[in-house]
Amino acid sequence: MPYMAPEILRGKEYTQKSDIYSLGIIMNEIISIIPPFNDEPHDHYLALDICRGKRPKIRDETPDSLKELIQKCWDAIPENRPSSKEVGDEVVKLYGRFEELSELTYNFTPITKSTTKTTKTQLYETHTQAIYTSRLLNLSNLPEPVNCLNQEGFISSRNTADVNDE
Repeated sequence: MPYMAPEILRGKEYTQKSDIYSLGIIMNEIISIIPPFNDEPHDHYLALDICRGKRPKIRDETPDSLKELIQKCWDAIPENRPSSKEVGDEVVKLYGRFEELSELTYNFTPITKSTTKTTKTQLYETHTQAIYTSRLLNLSNLPEPVNCLNQEGFISSRNTADVNDE
């Protein structure tokens, strides 16, 4: 579920643009070394939050141009996402900016070194209901996808549901 575009969660057809959304999630996972939404259940509330604009955190050390590319890939409106050619062209440009990428490598070095030294020790904990395998999802009543510009201030549907239930 955490790799699925909001429109797919709502039952729409898979498209190249939904694949681009997933690619953005994967690019961010590669950079952060943490699976998306690893610290929460992969349930109806997460699907609702994704449709409401919640996205995984992007590491602070990530170059702005790469952050922008990732954010474009996971735009709530499929038509706003780049094409695969545009993503490829942008990655080539990023690769050409060696200084920025070497800075990125430098900042990630302690994490990658600790990752290679440990075999069974994880750098993060995964929620017991975070599921990263294929499964059928029965989701209904999800809202139209929107972008959330303030990820730090995002309030989960899980929290608002608890308040509304009281």
